[in-house]
Amino acid sequence: MLTRSILALIAALALAGPAMSADYPPAGPHTGPAEAAGVCADPAVLRRIASRFAWAERHTWRRGYVIAGLESPRPSGHPYYEPGLIPRDYCMADAVMTNGDIRRVYYAIEHGLGFVGLGRNVDFCVLGLDPWHIHDGACRTVR
Repeated sequence: MLTRSILALIAALALAGPAMSADYPPAGPHTGPAEAAGVCADPAVLRRIASRFAWAERHTWRRGYVIAGLESPRPSGHPYYEPGLIPRDYCMADAVMTNGDIRRVYYAIEHGLGFVGLGRNVDFCVLGLDPWHIHDGACRTVR
Protein backbone atom coordinates (compact mmCIF):
# COMPACT_ATOMS: atom_id res chain seq x y z
CA MET A 1 0.00 0.00 0.00
CA LEU A 2 2.74 2.43 1.00
CA THR A 3 4.77 1.48 -2.08
CA ARG A 4 1.86 2.37 -4.40
CA SER A 5 1.48 5.74 -2.71
CA ILE A 6 5.17 6.48 -3.11
CA LEU A 7 5.13 5.41 -6.76
CA ALA A 8 2.05 7.56 -7.40
CA LEU A 9 3.76 10.55 -5.79
CA ILE A 10 6.93 10.05 -7.88
CA ALA A 11 4.86 9.75 -11.06
CA ALA A 12 2.92 12.91 -10.22
CA LEU A 13 6.12 14.84 -9.59
CA ALA A 14 7.69 13.59 -12.80
CA LEU A 15 4.66 14.67 -14.83
CA ALA A 16 4.52 18.08 -13.16
CA GLY A 17 7.75 19.18 -14.86
CA PRO A 18 10.57 21.24 -13.37
CA ALA A 19 9.73 23.42 -10.41
CA MET A 20 10.68 27.09 -10.41
CA SER A 21 11.33 28.96 -7.20
CA ALA A 22 9.78 32.37 -6.76
CA ASP A 23 13.21 33.67 -5.74
CA TYR A 24 14.89 32.69 -8.99
CA PRO A 25 13.13 33.78 -12.16
CA PRO A 26 14.17 31.98 -15.32
CA ALA A 27 17.17 33.67 -16.85
CA GLY A 28 16.76 34.93 -20.32
CA PRO A 29 18.98 37.48 -21.91
CA HIS A 30 20.42 39.60 -19.12
CA THR A 31 21.40 42.50 -21.30
CA GLY A 32 21.55 43.31 -24.93
CA PRO A 33 24.81 44.06 -26.71
CA ALA A 34 24.64 47.81 -25.96
CA GLU A 35 24.08 47.28 -22.24
CA ALA A 36 26.70 44.51 -22.09
CA ALA A 37 29.34 46.90 -23.43
CA GLY A 38 28.78 49.09 -20.38
CA VAL A 39 28.87 46.13 -17.98
CA CYS A 40 32.04 44.79 -19.63
CA ALA A 41 33.77 48.16 -19.20
CA ASP A 42 32.76 48.61 -15.56
CA PRO A 43 35.94 49.78 -13.76
CA ALA A 44 35.09 47.64 -10.71
CA VAL A 45 34.97 44.51 -12.90
CA LEU A 46 38.28 45.34 -14.59
CA ARG A 47 39.97 46.11 -11.24
CA ARG A 48 38.74 42.81 -9.85
CA ILE A 49 40.24 40.88 -12.77
CA ALA A 50 43.62 42.61 -12.44
CA SER A 51 43.61 42.20 -8.66
CA ARG A 52 42.73 38.50 -8.73
CA PHE A 53 45.32 37.83 -11.43
CA ALA A 54 47.98 39.63 -9.34
CA TRP A 55 46.99 37.59 -6.27
CA ALA A 56 47.30 34.32 -8.23
CA GLU A 57 50.62 35.45 -9.64
CA ARG A 58 52.03 36.26 -6.18
CA HIS A 59 50.70 33.14 -4.46
CA THR A 60 50.77 30.48 -7.18
CA TRP A 61 52.46 31.11 -10.50
CA ARG A 62 55.35 33.46 -9.64
CA ARG A 63 56.08 34.13 -13.32
CA GLY A 64 57.13 37.72 -12.61
CA TYR A 65 54.45 39.74 -14.40
CA VAL A 66 50.88 40.90 -13.80
CA ILE A 67 48.19 42.77 -15.70
CA ALA A 68 49.18 46.43 -16.08
CA GLY A 69 45.90 47.40 -17.72
CA LEU A 70 42.85 46.10 -19.52
CA GLU A 71 42.00 47.78 -22.82
CA SER A 72 39.04 47.65 -25.20
CA PRO A 73 36.56 45.78 -22.96
CA ARG A 74 33.63 44.56 -25.03
CA PRO A 75 31.06 41.77 -25.30
CA SER A 76 32.65 38.55 -26.52
CA GLY A 77 29.88 37.65 -28.94
CA HIS A 78 28.53 34.79 -26.81
CA PRO A 79 24.81 34.25 -27.42
CA TYR A 80 22.92 36.02 -24.66
CA TYR A 81 20.29 33.39 -23.99
CA GLU A 82 21.24 30.44 -21.85
CA PRO A 83 18.85 27.99 -20.28
CA GLY A 84 19.75 28.55 -16.66
CA LEU A 85 18.97 30.49 -13.55
CA ILE A 86 22.11 32.66 -13.43
CA PRO A 87 22.14 35.69 -15.72
CA ARG A 88 25.60 36.23 -17.20
CA ASP A 89 27.32 38.67 -19.49
CA TYR A 90 30.28 37.34 -21.49
CA CYS A 91 33.05 39.80 -22.27
CA MET A 92 36.60 40.09 -23.50
CA ALA A 93 39.39 42.64 -23.27
CA ASP A 94 43.04 43.00 -24.15
CA ALA A 95 45.38 42.70 -21.16
CA VAL A 96 48.60 44.65 -21.31
CA MET A 97 51.03 42.70 -19.14
CA THR A 98 53.92 44.23 -17.21
CA ASN A 99 56.35 42.17 -19.33
CA GLY A 100 55.06 43.91 -22.48
CA ASP A 101 52.86 41.07 -23.79
CA ILE A 102 49.29 41.72 -24.85
CA ARG A 103 46.95 38.84 -24.07
CA ARG A 104 43.24 38.31 -24.63
CA VAL A 105 41.17 38.04 -21.45
CA TYR A 106 37.75 36.41 -21.50
CA TYR A 107 35.44 36.97 -18.55
CA ALA A 108 31.92 36.17 -17.46
CA ILE A 109 30.04 38.49 -15.14
CA GLU A 110 27.52 36.47 -13.14
CA HIS A 111 24.78 38.60 -11.64
CA GLY A 112 23.33 37.88 -8.22
CA LEU A 113 26.25 35.70 -7.15
CA GLY A 114 28.17 38.08 -4.93
CA PHE A 115 28.36 37.83 -1.16
CA VAL A 116 24.97 36.63 0.18
CA GLY A 117 23.52 36.80 -3.34
CA LEU A 118 24.17 40.52 -3.70
CA GLY A 119 26.38 41.93 -6.40
CA ARG A 120 28.29 40.08 -9.06
CA ASN A 121 30.89 37.39 -9.46
CA VAL A 122 33.54 37.74 -12.13
CA ASP A 123 35.17 34.63 -13.57
CA PHE A 124 38.00 35.21 -16.03
CA CYS A 125 40.70 33.50 -18.06
CA VAL A 126 43.81 34.99 -19.64
CA LEU A 127 44.36 33.18 -22.93
CA GLY A 128 47.54 31.13 -22.82
CA LEU A 129 48.04 31.62 -19.07
CA ASP A 130 45.75 28.90 -17.71
CA PRO A 131 48.27 26.07 -17.19
CA TRP A 132 45.88 23.94 -15.15
CA HIS A 133 43.19 24.30 -17.86
CA ILE A 134 40.58 25.42 -15.34
CA HIS A 135 38.70 27.15 -18.15
CA ASP A 136 39.66 24.60 -20.80
CA GLY A 137 42.76 25.02 -22.90
CA ALA A 138 41.39 27.99 -24.80
CA CYS A 139 39.27 29.69 -22.09
CA ARG A 140 36.12 28.20 -23.60
CA THR A 141 34.13 28.11 -20.35
CA VAL A 142 34.08 31.91 -20.10
CA ARG A 143 33.97 32.85 -23.78
